[in-house]
Amino acid sequence: MIEFLAEYAIWFWLLVFVTTIIIEFMTVEFVSIWFALASIPALVISIFMPTNIGLQTIVFFLTGFILMILTRPALVKYFKKNIVSTNVDAYIGKSAIVITAISPMSRGQVDFEHMNWTAISSEDIEVGATVRILAIEGNKFIVTKINKEDSN
Repeated sequence: MIEFLAEYAIWFWLLVFVTTIIIEFMTVEFVSIWFALASIPALVISIFMPTNIGLQTIVFFLTGFILMILTRPALVKYFKKNIVSTNVDAYIGKSAIVITAISPMSRGQVDFEHMNWTAISSEDIEVGATVRILAIEGNKFIVTKINKEDSN
């Protein structure tokens, strides 16, 4: 049985390499590329130690996970840095004026770019106060009061 597996180990790792490359091109999520790269050392081991299937498998998984953990965050950050906020995502971080008082127990309203939006907050905010948009949940802004010291 081991001889049978050893005979086809090289072809198996080549198949893993090709399959993971194809999956990566189809998804473009930087997940399977690491295992495509990890199949290369496993392939090399299968050439020199064809009967050591366990070592090939351990090297494959260790290499794949280590590559993914060490390099994926940097690559995702690099490739996703040019994403431009569109629509309401671009509102986050901007200021609005409270036109109906907001409290933790009741919604209020803010004027943002001459449009009224429902707003919620974890603090009491009076009419006329300037708020910063922290997030957008459905059709309401989540805001926080901007202190006069913060606006300078």
